[in-house]
Amino acid sequence: MKIQNTLRVVAMTALVALVLNSCGTKQAKEAEELEVTKEQAFEGVTNYPIPTSFEVIQMINNAGASFIIGICNKVDNADKYFTEKEKAINLGIYGADLAYSTTYQMKQETMNFLKVSKKMIDELNITSGFNRQLAERVETNIDNKDSLILIITDSFYDSYKYLVENGKDNLSLMVITGSWVEGLYITTQIAETSRNNAEFIKIIANQKAPLSKLMELLQARSAEAEVMELINTLDPVYKIYNDVQGDVLTNEQYKAIVENISKIRNSLV
Repeated sequence: MKIQNTLRVVAMTALVALVLNSCGTKQAKEAEELEVTKEQAFEGVTNYPIPTSFEVIQMINNAGASFIIGICNKVDNADKYFTEKEKAINLGIYGADLAYSTTYQMKQETMNFLKVSKKMIDELNITSGFNRQLAERVETNIDNKDSLILIITDSFYDSYKYLVENGKDNLSLMVITGSWVEGLYITTQIAETSRNNAEFIKIIANQKAPLSKLMELLQARSAEAEVMELINTLDPVYKIYNDVQGDVLTNEQYKAIVENISKIRNSLV
């Protein structure tokens, strides 16, 4: 599979986890169209293991974790990202934070992360996805979690699609990497504060396949310096996962993943 096509599949996975309860004729029509898209997406990602931020956060939510204030990337950090690489990676990170706050219906955090995500997208000159209409739709649907997830995820899908179709595959990979790193970071931080972290350890262990696929995508463009830097950044945690079997982690593996993903994430933000 060519990397561009694969990246399109990555973008399409943003639609897979959505469930929308429609109301009114227009919304019913949109929901019907969404079902077709979801079916197409399921067919396309059968062999593609990278979950979206919303899927990872939903697993955390289903495991009974509470929302942890202060765990996400600070919105003030958005002003210190100057290169395209920094902005793309942190668009992915803020996207995962947005998924986290939206899933837990944290209204102020949702609006804050929406604002900084829009800032990253504007500065990356992505002309689709986030716009004034999006902000208005988010505010209108702030109390409707399912609709809000649809609106935000669809906008990130448009952004991924824009990057891929405009010859910015590297930036698309960086966004995906940032999102994956933040999703795992959030999971490990919750596991560290949980009295019974068995379910969270399973979620962490099951990130081996997504990471392997992500590294495969990055390796395909390793001749480019910025991508090679990202490969080297992820390599410590990748080596740990090579020895992980199934959804079980040894205590040593767990501690090593927590330590290394924290270092990686903090180096990116």
